[in-house]
Amino acid sequence: MKLFFTTEEVASHLNLPLPTLEFYIKSFNVKIQKVGKNRRYSHSDLDKLQKIVNLIQIEGYTIEGAKEKLKEKKAEGEQKKQVIARLKEVKRSLEWLMTSME
Repeated sequence: MKLFFTTEEVASHLNLPLPTLEFYIKSFNVKIQKVGKNRRYSHSDLDKLQKIVNLIQIEGYTIEGAKEKLKEKKAEGEQKKQVIARLKEVKRSLEWLMTSME
């Protein structure tokens, strides 16, 4: 399995012309690792760009609308992390109670 992809491979995978890919990268401030003058795209980068393409080209969002949607998803992800952390605390407390009752 390949670890990194070239710009051409990413554009081909996303079915985008190179200028459109470059525009999305700049518009959404996607940080891509550079080696010399060449960019190396990780699987994580590819996933981010796929989400952007889906929002704009499939779901019909504008650039600004897609940015807002991504912010919402990020906020939801943070909320979920907080809920999971709290549930883990509750679980530990319940386990402690259970062992203390034995």
